[in-house]
Amino acid sequence: MNYSFSRIAAISTLVFSLSGCFDIADIPKLHTSWKVAGAASENSEQAGFITDSVTTCPAFIDNSTITSDELPAEFSIADWNIYKQEDDNWRRELTALIEENDLIVLQEAKLSFLLTQLMQQHQLSWTQVEAFSVYNQSMGVLTASSVAPISVCKQTITEPWLRFPKSSLISYYPWAGSDASLLVANMHMINFTLGVDEFTQQLEGVIAVIREHDGPVIMAGDFNTWTNKRLDQLHLMTTSVELQKSVYQQDVRRTAFGNPLDDIYYRGMQQLNASSYETDASDHNPIVARFGPLF
Repeated sequence: MNYSFSRIAAISTLVFSLSGCFDIADIPKLHTSWKVAGAASENSEQAGFITDSVTTCPAFIDNSTITSDELPAEFSIADWNIYKQEDDNWRRELTALIEENDLIVLQEAKLSFLLTQLMQQHQLSWTQVEAFSVYNQSMGVLTASSVAPISVCKQTITEPWLRFPKSSLISYYPWAGSDASLLVANMHMINFTLGVDEFTQQLEGVIAVIREHDGPVIMAGDFNTWTNKRLDQLHLMTTSVELQKSVYQQDVRRTAFGNPLDDIYYRGMQQLNASSYETDASDHNPIVARFGPLF
């Protein structure tokens, strides 16, 4: 309870103190450090940058675009809600995650100079869906890797109370463990609702894309599963596309009302290990997991 109330208070304070400094685009923007082969521009719809579209996501998957760069057969992923880099030590914590993992999946990432500098120093390809911006700094989910994705697409939904967009980013990576590309869904699920209608709507958009993908999948993020109904709905829909829930050797994930908020689901691979650990650099604790091919 304290976690949810503190979140509401923090967001409300931010809204009132920075009113007039916010920018929420009619169509949420997508920022990226990379270009898809054949794309007219970095933010071209023809490059697979799709807004709220299931039937055309992805619009730009072509195995001929795959280069020699691919994720290794055994790879590791870090999933972390970085809380807009508001807390101390976030840079030290994120640097360690980048150095030790092949994929970085962040929620509430602020596209600040320090963050972009850190990713440049480690030569990462990254993509961010801008939920909103404050003082011209983009906020939203961000996925990064030393390997460039083949394609990405984005989906968004608006919080009914706070009116902030919540976003999902779907990226496709070449992976040495499979002939098919690896789909990585980075999700920051809708939070403050009385029921589960909007939660289900956001989840259905990503599940529909996963259902159309004939290959391995990772779905990770901050699912805001602070009610049993949300957890039940998440379990029902992940099971429908044969996603397995990660098993954690050490589990200190952030909870609300006794339920864990962050998680990693997977399909078409084997989990080698997974753990979460405590940090003072955010109000969420990071999850790290390692996967390998089935055979």
